[in-house]
Amino acid sequence: MDMVEEAYKGLYPEKEFTFVANVNYSGHFKGYNANVSLRSQHLTFKLSKQWRGVSKDIKIGLLQELLSKLFKNKTIKTYNMEVYHNFLKHVHIAVPKDKVDTVLLAHFNSVNEKYLGNMLDKPNLVWGSYSTRKLGSYDYGSDMITISKALQSDEELLEYVLYHEMLHKKHKFSHKAGRSHSHTFAFREDEARFENAENCERRLKYLPRKPQEQKRASRGLFRFFRR
Repeated sequence: MDMVEEAYKGLYPEKEFTFVANVNYSGHFKGYNANVSLRSQHLTFKLSKQWRGVSKDIKIGLLQELLSKLFKNKTIKTYNMEVYHNFLKHVHIAVPKDKVDTVLLAHFNSVNEKYLGNMLDKPNLVWGSYSTRKLGSYDYGSDMITISKALQSDEELLEYVLYHEMLHKKHKFSHKAGRSHSHTFAFREDEARFENAENCERRLKYLPRKPQEQKRASRGLFRFFRR
């Protein structure tokens, strides 16, 4: 309660704190994720268990970030929020790398050598579900790259999406006016270095929606776009 009130007062020093607040730690979140809800003046924060051992200053920044989104006031910036964002950018260093798929690791090593001079540290690497909407993601808190199983049978597209997520790990993000920016000019410059990048972008739009269609469709599209 005291920590929540302190976070609120750091954002809105002119306002009275009139809420009943709870902070709960949950094992349902991965990495350093969290959320907040408001019902009838009851503020409930749910934080992943990893936040237990994090310093109070950083956690106040997290609470302030959640509060600014909840109350749709994203222009406020505090010292604690800056500390929180800096923590997220570097937390991957201490995250255990115990979820590494061997197939994805081989592709990671290939892409890392070819485009990044083997300078990128290995993250966690896992397969996601078969999705053509969300092909890949990088989570800072768990230092984890997740790749859709829709890319399993197409090495070029797999490595293109993997490279994109690796660039998120490399370039991190900037935070301005309450918004995080990750697809910066430098990011896009690096992304364009991938061989056949434009062709890969076109082919990604035609991924089959059903696993059983994947092999046939990917072969046909490969021949079509290579003419």
